[in-house]
Amino acid sequence: MRTGVEGFQGLRLSQLRTVHNLTLTELGEQVGRSSSTVSAWEKGAQLPEAESLDRLCCVFNVSRMWFLRPVPAAVEEKPRPYFFRSQAAAHKQARERSQLYLAWLQEISDFFQDAMEWPEVNVPMLGADDCRLISDEEIEEIARECRETWKLGAAPIPNVIQVMENAGIICTRATLGHVKMDGVSHVSVLDGRPYVLIAEDKANAIRNRFDAAHELGHVVLHSRVPAWQYEKKELYDLLEEQAHRFASAFLMPPESFSQEVVWPTLDNLLSLKPRWKASVASMIVRCRDLSLLSEQLELRLWKGRSARKWTKGEPGDEAFAIEQPKLMMRGVHLLVDNGIFERAELAHQIGLPPETIEMLCNLRPGYLSTQPDAGDNVVPLKLKRNGARSGRATQADILPFQK
Repeated sequence: MRTGVEGFQGLRLSQLRTVHNLTLTELGEQVGRSSSTVSAWEKGAQLPEAESLDRLCCVFNVSRMWFLRPVPAAVEEKPRPYFFRSQAAAHKQARERSQLYLAWLQEISDFFQDAMEWPEVNVPMLGADDCRLISDEEIEEIARECRETWKLGAAPIPNVIQVMENAGIICTRATLGHVKMDGVSHVSVLDGRPYVLIAEDKANAIRNRFDAAHELGHVVLHSRVPAWQYEKKELYDLLEEQAHRFASAFLMPPESFSQEVVWPTLDNLLSLKPRWKASVASMIVRCRDLSLLSEQLELRLWKGRSARKWTKGEPGDEAFAIEQPKLMMRGVHLLVDNGIFERAELAHQIGLPPETIEMLCNLRPGYLSTQPDAGDNVVPLKLKRNGARSGRATQADILPFQK
C-alpha cells in the first residue's frame, strides 16, 4: 500500500521543474530526497509524504492546491496543435515554457469562468484542414473579413491586442528566456477559446504588434489543421509563411496601404511607419505581395536596409508603446473588487506562484499582496448567478470597471 499525500499530481511537479529548468538531481537536493524519488513522484509510482510536499510548495512558492488539482485531460482524440514561431532544437526549453504558460493561462481562465463570463468568441475562421490547400487569395479575403467583422475599416489598427481581446481571444505576455521565441497560440480544448502568448524578451513594440497579428493568423487560418502537418518541416515553413501573409494583410489592407505607397523607397516607407505602426521590413514584404515593386527594386531595398544597419533595429522603434493585454487583469479586478475572492485567497485557489499569476494576468508586481489598482473599461464582463468556487453567491450583473 502506497503511503503519502493522496491526490498528489506528479505531472504538476514535472511542469514546475520544466519551467524552472531544474534537473531531478537539483530538485532532489533542494527537498532533501534522491533524484529517483523525485522521478517516482512525477511518474505517480510514489507519493510524497506531507513534509516533502511542504518542501516542494516552498521551493516553487505554490500552494498545496496546485499539486492536488488534476491536470485537465484532453477532451479530443487528436489535440489541437500549439503554433510556435521557432522549431529549432536550441529553443526547446523556451517552447516548453511557453506551452506551459499558455496551458496555465487557460486553466486560470477556466477557473475564472465559474464566476464570470468572458466576451463571446467572435473570430472568423477559415476551416481548412490542409494547409497546402490554402491560397494567398483566401488569406487576403479572410484578413479582410476579420476587419469587416470587427468594424476596423481600412485604416491602420491602433491596438492589435485590444482588437483581439474584444473578439474574445485571451492574450498574455511572458518572459521565456530566449530572444528568438516570439509567441505561441492555441485554441483551448477546455473552452474552445483562442489563447495567445507574446514573448516579452524583446522589448520592441512594432515587432510585438506583428507577432500578435501573426498568432492571430494561426488562429484564423490553422485552427483545424492537424498536428502532424505542423510537425513536418516543409509544412511548418508553409504554415509560418501563411501566418506572415495574414499578418501583413490584416495590418496593411491593400485598398488603403497601396494608395499611400506613392514610391517605395526606404525613406518613404520610414515616413509611413508612425501611421501604420509597421516596420520598414514588413512594408517591403507587403509591397512585394501587392506587386508594388519589381524584383530589382525589392533587392535594392533589402540591400539598402542592411547598409543602413537596420537589421537589428529600425529608426523610431523606441517611439511606440508596447501593447498590453488587459482582459485577464480586468477579470481579476472584477472578482476581487466585488468580493468574490480576497487577493490572497485567489492566489491560493489557483495555486501557482503569485508572481506567475501576476505575469500571466498582466497585473502589477505585488498586486496579490497589496491594494489593487482600478482598471478602465473596454469590454464588459458578467458575474454568474451560481457564484465562484469560494462558495459566495453573487447576482448576475454586467459590472463596468472603474475608469
